[in-house]
Amino acid sequence: MAAVSHFLDIVAGFGSGRMDVPVPVAYWRHHPVADQRAETLVAATCKFQQDFRSDLVKITPASSFQLRDLGQEDAWAGDSLGRRVFGAPAITQPEHWLRLAETSRNARHVSEHLQAARAIRARVSPEVPVLQSIFDPLFQARTLSRGVWRHHLQEHPEAVAIGLSALCARTKRLIHDFREAGVDGIFLAIQHAGAGEDPEGDYWRLGLPDDLACLAETGPGALNFVHLHGHDHPPALAHAFPEAILHFSPDDNPVLWSEALKAPDLSLSAGPRPDWLATATVSEIITATRTLREQMRGRIFTLGAGCVLRPDTPDQNIHAALAAARCPVDP
Repeated sequence: MAAVSHFLDIVAGFGSGRMDVPVPVAYWRHHPVADQRAETLVAATCKFQQDFRSDLVKITPASSFQLRDLGQEDAWAGDSLGRRVFGAPAITQPEHWLRLAETSRNARHVSEHLQAARAIRARVSPEVPVLQSIFDPLFQARTLSRGVWRHHLQEHPEAVAIGLSALCARTKRLIHDFREAGVDGIFLAIQHAGAGEDPEGDYWRLGLPDDLACLAETGPGALNFVHLHGHDHPPALAHAFPEAILHFSPDDNPVLWSEALKAPDLSLSAGPRPDWLATATVSEIITATRTLREQMRGRIFTLGAGCVLRPDTPDQNIHAALAAARCPVDP
């Protein structure tokens, strides 16, 4: 609670509109290969925080970390953002959905991440919140059934519903376990709500109810972020998560950004695209950070990147953004 209160005090200070108050900042990146074992993920996460001292720490596992115990294989192949590549889908037949209730009890791989969360919370300053990344049940379902998702949803909706229910229940148990491990909240990653990934509008029916249930599982006093991954999210999503801080890329979601700015009490987190942050000059980053800082002054806002930082982002670029976010501004 102390870490959350301290962070919210920083947010409130910036939201007051005072010129001498810095904007809260949160950057994170993937730690490929290191994210497969507790001790190496702990070391990489804590080193990143030691180097850059964000106002919160987000534990960033591979997006497969909730799926490995369900039979989903993956591999590291050098992705520019540090993501792993999924192997053959674990669900290919309708009856595979029905087995998720059984296989969801396996927790060998996620136990590594619970161990990491305990260690990171113990090593990070007690004034800095630690958030655990959680990938929502719909992402899990669609990843496990790549290639047959649409067919199964149309031809075997009852089986898919049973599987989704099992994934949601498993995710809620995992969130409970992470909270017991000491994390201060979750960073809920939603990857199938944008127009490009959701042309049929499945998210509102199949994704949003479970995501709200997952957020509620964190309990009172939690600090939660919701990340809308990708582009062209519908503007109505700006108002779908009233108890969480909404994080997305304004460059990839101009309509959503415009809608969000109309609601002065909305809690937002945003920043430039990761590719731009990795390639821009220090001068460009300082200018862009100052511009966004002034645009958002007086609002409930946390500065970051539009998504996860690229692993090859120069340290000097991150330090430039941090300095521009925190240095006093002349009235």
